[in-house]
Amino acid sequence: MARYFEVVGDVLGDDNDIPAPPPPQSNGRSMISVQKPSWRNRQLAPGVNSPDEGLMPLPMTPQTNNGVFTATINQITWQGQLQKPFRAERLLVSSVRTGTSAVGRLLGQFFVGTDLQQAEIQGLDIELIGATTAFGTRMTHVQAPPGVLIRIPVTLSSALTSTDTIFASMMFLGRIIS
Repeated sequence: MARYFEVVGDVLGDDNDIPAPPPPQSNGRSMISVQKPSWRNRQLAPGVNSPDEGLMPLPMTPQTNNGVFTATINQITWQGQLQKPFRAERLLVSSVRTGTSAVGRLLGQFFVGTDLQQAEIQGLDIELIGATTAFGTRMTHVQAPPGVLIRIPVTLSSALTSTDTIFASMMFLGRIIS
């Protein structure tokens, strides 16, 4: 007896090896089974996409002084508020230093909601982790539902003097379930 393999209602697009029951017999002949068209591989039905995930940016907004560290502002918290379920994976940080005392490193901690997302309660060099040239610095933070805040409180490793500044911007790339 031949085994028939066809798509019989895969939900996530990977169950193509589910054995289907043999086609009904009619007067000793098999009925022809019609395969799902290739353009419907990502759809449950015409116009209804199956659940999927993609890598999306989450901009982090500075809560103080538009992200500019000065001689009087040496701690700024960046935060992003989620609109869909999100799991942060890759931090990207950009900084611009102005002046001779602008040599301090940005030391931060990662929080998803109230949960610390690192192995120690210590400021990490987020410029090192979030450098655009960094290789293999992908993290796996906990997935958070809509409305949860992702926060990065950042402190300078050494104080600025006079009019020197450090401007920083950051964002996370992560998985969003749509």
